[in-house]
Amino acid sequence: MNKLFSLVLFFVLFYSVGIQAANIKIDNLTIKMIRAVGDYQGTTFDNTLELWFTEALSWPAGSECSKNYRVYVDKKHSHIISAAYFSMSANKKVNINVDTTLPIRHGSCEVSFLDVIN
Repeated sequence: MNKLFSLVLFFVLFYSVGIQAANIKIDNLTIKMIRAVGDYQGTTFDNTLELWFTEALSWPAGSECSKNYRVYVDKKHSHIISAAYFSMSANKKVNINVDTTLPIRHGSCEVSFLDVIN
């Protein structure tokens, strides 16, 4: 029984190693537009903020993030929302990080952190 348990545990660990989330960081972006989305018929777009950029986003090959012009911020992250509005109004660049374990909305990924730079 112990050998069977060890074998099962080995395969579980072996196959779970390849299943990892991607943290993707993109630097020196300029926010072109901010779109606030309210109640959108109960979809994943409800209560989010879209950040649109002046340049195309460059996602790594095989990334689940496929939209190259926008990312999302969930409404509960008011500190990220405030930083985004500040950077746009002050004409400052940002660095963003997305985590693919967060909801992906029709190819657009959710921001996990945003740095205001320059």
